[in-house]
Amino acid sequence: MLDGLDGLSENRLQQWIENSLATGSHQLAAGYQGQTLLYRDEQYQLVIKVPHGRGLSRYFHIRMLKHEHHIYQKLKNFSAAPKCYGLVANQYLLLEYIEAPSLRKSPPVEERYFFQQLFKRIQALHQLGIAHMDLKKKDNLLVKDGREPILIDFGAAVEKKSAWHLFNRYWYQLAVRFDYNAWIKLKYKRRMDKITVEDSAYYHRTFTERLAKKLKRFVHKK
Repeated sequence: MLDGLDGLSENRLQQWIENSLATGSHQLAAGYQGQTLLYRDEQYQLVIKVPHGRGLSRYFHIRMLKHEHHIYQKLKNFSAAPKCYGLVANQYLLLEYIEAPSLRKSPPVEERYFFQQLFKRIQALHQLGIAHMDLKKKDNLLVKDGREPILIDFGAAVEKKSAWHLFNRYWYQLAVRFDYNAWIKLKYKRRMDKITVEDSAYYHRTFTERLAKKLKRFVHKK
């Protein structure tokens, strides 16, 4: 079911998606989980996330898109993410297309302002009970108008559940740490010796990050 796309039917979009996949057209990007298509008409510009694979692999990727759809439903009042318009055929995720380069392709004009705003938006996200978990990827951050951060790709996001879900409680807190650690690494361009005392309160390496660092040292010694 589509939300907020007046005059654009689900059947029409499904046919457009399947034609695009058959002809290999309108592809915006591709990854291990699936690909994204760019839909344009006189009224709308949409990003459509399409799952990859067959059988069990496709089932898993569809489940991930449904999870992402669920997360976007929790973010309806979160201005720093694309709008979500629903699922087509219960497997294709429809999102607002935002005309902005990724942080990987285009650094912000005002870096200090950008990272101040990113910090505030990470905090606002956590107040909604959602942790992104994958902000270390510069492609998951858009730089709108050269200065405003937009968060995309919530496929790995973690939702905070009730206190009775003990594993979720641990997993969510870990995801929160990943978000702040990513903010620090991006802000300081991994020059960890430059972190201010104020910002250092938000940097706590996880076990996997400590292990990865030790493995890198071991490899370089060899």
